[in-house]
This record gives sequence, structure tokens and C-alpha cells, in this order.
Amino acid sequence: MAALRKSLVVDDDPVVGKSFNRVLGVDKGYVVITAPNAAQALERLREQEYDLVVTDIKMPGMDGMELAEQVRARKPWTPVVIVTGYGTVDNEARAHAAGVSAFMRKPLTPEMIEASASHALLEPAACEVATGEIVATEATLAA
Repeated sequence: MAALRKSLVVDDDPVVGKSFNRVLGVDKGYVVITAPNAAQALERLREQEYDLVVTDIKMPGMDGMELAEQVRARKPWTPVVIVTGYGTVDNEARAHAAGVSAFMRKPLTPEMIEASASHALLEPAACEVATGEIVATEATLAA
């Protein structure tokens, strides 16, 4: 059996972490670890490596956008996926500027969760566009 990929899901709503665990879980090759806020997520990231970070935007304390920027600055090889109920054009532009792998709007379907994880974990060269930015949208994830 292949090694399990570690995913860190950061959301103040515990249902989101449970949803990711149910959809990805060990039978799909993932271990899902959760954090209720950005501060705890950064602590977990200091303690061990993760293959993927998924974060909500709106959380108490540091928001998910700042968390994404910090993860990309400290561990640029770690893909970050944003999931949010606040899917504004400005938030999406900021997320892409921070180099996130995907920006998804809630409510999420199991297919969206699987596709975003698979896409984010592709070789970086497969995700790069001419400018060198790593970008994905719901349209490319659905393709």
C-alpha cells in the first residue's frame, strides 16, 4: 500500500473537517488532521510536514487568506486550497496572488473535495501556467 498523504484541514466548523475525513479518509489514501484556527494550524505545520493544507477564509483570529500566504512563504512546496462561503472576486484574486492551488466555494460536494485534493497534489509543473503562478478554478477542477 502506498504511503498515506497528510492533509491539514483548517476550519472553525468541525463539520468541515469531518466532511473532508469522510470523503478523503484512509481508504482514499489520506490522513486528515484538523485545526480549528490558523494559529493551531501554524503550530501543526511547525511540528510536521503535510502534503496538503485546506483552509477556510473566515475564522477567528488570523483569517485563512493570511494563513495561506504564510504557508506559501514558509513552505512553498505545500499546496494550499481555499474553501469558503465568502467567495468574492477580491478574495479569489488575493488567493491566486498568494499562489493557492484552488479556490472553492461552499457548499462543497464530495466530488469537489476529491478533485481539489487530487489537483493540488499533482506535480507543480503540471499546474504551472506561463507566468509561473499555480492556479486552478472550479472550471478547471471540473474538467
